[in-house]
Amino acid sequence: MYFEEFKTGQRFQCESFLVTEEEIHTFAMKYDPHPIHIDQEFAENNSMFHGIISSGFLTLSAMWGQWIRLGKFGNEFIVGKNFDYVKFTAPVRMNDILTTEVEIGGKKLSSKSGRGEITLKFTVTNQHDEVVLLTQINVLLKTRKTIQQEKVITR
Repeated sequence: MYFEEFKTGQRFQCESFLVTEEEIHTFAMKYDPHPIHIDQEFAENNSMFHGIISSGFLTLSAMWGQWIRLGKFGNEFIVGKNFDYVKFTAPVRMNDILTTEVEIGGKKLSSKSGRGEITLKFTVTNQHDEVVLLTQINVLLKTRKTIQQEKVITR
């Protein structure tokens, strides 16, 4: 979708996804090997979560993957600019089923021609309707004007 096609307040529902024990362990071993993600005994006896939990970065990555799979961004996507915030509000555990809702929080044209910035607000909930992640991301997209410019350049 191009910049102009997104509307402030518009909402999208992503496919739910299952967080498996294997995913938690594999991701943690490679990117976040803290004992609360990989050591059952430590996680049960030395953490406030009383068991293994997913890395928040796994949850964040899975959320983004589900958004991309929804297919709203194609060649119109230029780049992610920044996160305004990331809030891990509850632990994610093995066999949790997570669902992501994305809301268009705002949009503005860029000072550079052919680009627009949109703000995406993500809310991730588990199978108990408990919010586990809140984040806001700003991204750059092509505008329809970009297509007109590309057509003129290629002629």
